[in-house]
Amino acid sequence: MAVGRWTLLARSSKLARSSHCLAVSGGKVIIYSGELKPRVPVDAEGDLKGAIHTFDLQSPEKSWSQTLAASQNPSSATSGPHDEDHSVPTPRVGAGIATINQDLYVWGGRGGVDLSPLSAYQSGVWKAKIGENPLKWERLQSQNESDAPEPKSFHVLVAFEGQLFVHAGCPEKGRLGTLHSFDPEHLQWRRLADAPEPGRGGTALAPVNLGGSDPVLLRFAGFAGYELGADHTLDIYNINTDKWSTVVPKPDPASGYPGARSVHGFVPYHSKQYPDAVAVTLHGERDASALGHAGAGKFWDDVWLLLKDSEGYSWKKVDVSGSEGPEGRGWFPAVSYTDVDGEDKVVLHGGLLTSNERSDELWSLEID
Repeated sequence: MAVGRWTLLARSSKLARSSHCLAVSGGKVIIYSGELKPRVPVDAEGDLKGAIHTFDLQSPEKSWSQTLAASQNPSSATSGPHDEDHSVPTPRVGAGIATINQDLYVWGGRGGVDLSPLSAYQSGVWKAKIGENPLKWERLQSQNESDAPEPKSFHVLVAFEGQLFVHAGCPEKGRLGTLHSFDPEHLQWRRLADAPEPGRGGTALAPVNLGGSDPVLLRFAGFAGYELGADHTLDIYNINTDKWSTVVPKPDPASGYPGARSVHGFVPYHSKQYPDAVAVTLHGERDASALGHAGAGKFWDDVWLLLKDSEGYSWKKVDVSGSEGPEGRGWFPAVSYTDVDGEDKVVLHGGLLTSNERSDELWSLEID
């Protein structure tokens, strides 16, 4: 039986939030954006605009630090619309961040109580160098801006093999199943094959190299007006062939399948203990609130391993009953990283609880 062990790394009331972004780079957790009150972006006042918050996973101090954005003279910043700040990414909810080496990238999101998408300029790719203090943001101007994804939020942004991938999400109306890639070196957008229907928000992609096979993006669950995943399907995007396929993994012999969910964690995962492991899914919303974004629904508190062997994919439920872990939640970010001992771990931060409160906790998960 796979056994999961949760560790509470830190709490900070100043960082309570949901619908925010998380990354791990160089042994440091990075937090950006989000909301404490529904539809009201955090870090929206004064010097906090464009700020990130970091936690050193290797430091014994177990405390958060804050990196503010550099003050820029608008005349020297990248040219942008006159009616908005174009020196830093504006405060936002439901954005995405990803890292490539020591570069941090931001794309998309919404702002304000009407949750309207950001402008095409603000929604575009922003880049900063991790470790710089103050943080110097740059709005990257692509060679083909007309091919960029339309502004949206609650999408997926992942980095894989030097590329950024933007998938699904909520534009001004409806939900999308589109997939785009962005080449940060050549500043080129590319429209890729659309994913299987329905369009969705609150989904997740796990970028995986399957050892001798083509690199793929795995997609599980999401929200399309209802929680997705009840049909147990796993969608697979082959990067080299630009094609999607759909499979139904085998169930756990004792526990069956993970339930339908959205705004959950689904991240790549490799393990010496479980060499067939390719991803982990955890928590997420099981029943949406009748109040929409203003309320809290019901949430899962489970953890599942996704395995891949010569016979295909299968699920394995992880027993987390032996450790005190995070209560069920959704609308949180989760990522996996490899620690100094070469073991993969999963971290999650914050999120929305059933009480309709935003969590301020940073948790780490190990699977034995």
